[in-house]
Order: sequence, then C-alpha cells, then structure tokens
Amino acid sequence: MNRQVRRAEQKKERKVEREKEKVKAERRARREARRAARSAEPEAGAGSSESGKTRSDAGSRRSNPGRFSGALMAATVFFIALQAVAPGDASLAGQAISASFYLLFGYFAMLWMRRRAAPRPLAVTVAAGTVMAAVTLAGQIFQPNLQPLPLMLGLSVPLLIAGALLGRLVWNRAP
Repeated sequence: MNRQVRRAEQKKERKVEREKEKVKAERRARREARRAARSAEPEAGAGSSESGKTRSDAGSRRSNPGRFSGALMAATVFFIALQAVAPGDASLAGQAISASFYLLFGYFAMLWMRRRAAPRPLAVTVAAGTVMAAVTLAGQIFQPNLQPLPLMLGLSVPLLIAGALLGRLVWNRAP
C-alpha cells in the first residue's frame, strides 16, 4: 500500500514539475518576443512619421520621456491663464518671462501627446497655444485694468513652436 501511495505522489510531483516547466517556457517565449520587438523598434522608427510611436511602442521604451508632462502642462496652462487675468510686470524682462511659459507649454504638450500617440501632435500643440495666446490678447484688450503686452504676445507663438520642436527632439532622441 505504501508503495502505491509513494508512486502516486511521485506521479503528482512529476506532473507539477512538468506544469512548472511549461509555464517557465511560456514566460521565456514572451520575454524573447518582447526583446525581439524592442530590437526591431529602431529600424521601424527610422522612417517614422510625425505621429511617432504607437501606444504599445510607447510602453516598451527603455526611458520614460515626458513622464510627468501632463501635470506640468496643466500647471503651465494655469500660469498662462493667471497671466491673462492678473496685471503683471510690463517691463521687457517681465514680458519675456511671461512669453517663456508658452515655450514650456509647447514642450510639455508635445511630450504628453507623443506619450499618448496622438495624431499630429505638433499641429495640435501649435493650434492650442495660438488659441491661448489669442485668449490672452482678448483678456488684455477687454479688461480695462490690463494693458496689452506686445512683446509677450509677439514672442508667445515663436516660443511655443520652439518648445514643441524641442519636445519632439527630446522624444525622438530618448532611448
């Protein structure tokens, strides 16, 4: 009787071992498939279009560019909106600093949209920033206690485009 019990237990143990080996082999195959996809990624990305990587490719990146770009973009939009309603420094340096928020917005918006594989992120970023600049101008014109800041408004769109191009460069150069 003991011999039968031992044989049954040994049979169960062999079966469990085979199952473990099968699971390990499946994991190894998945890992190798991910590794092969990662190594094939640079060749596929060499001629990529403006839309960049797909959502699955963005998840398999070794680095994580734009990790907090959504929150930082929202904070930048908040400060741009605050500038539109609160009187600020009308000096040339103050206007240049105010315009630099558009550079930050362009940079963070581009990274945020590239992380989400949005179509045409450069065009969307420039359009959104231009609308914000127009709303800022309207706020300065229609509020009697605010004076229009021509240097800030003149620099806002070029700095926005520079920020978006910088964001695209960072995204494309990240490993």
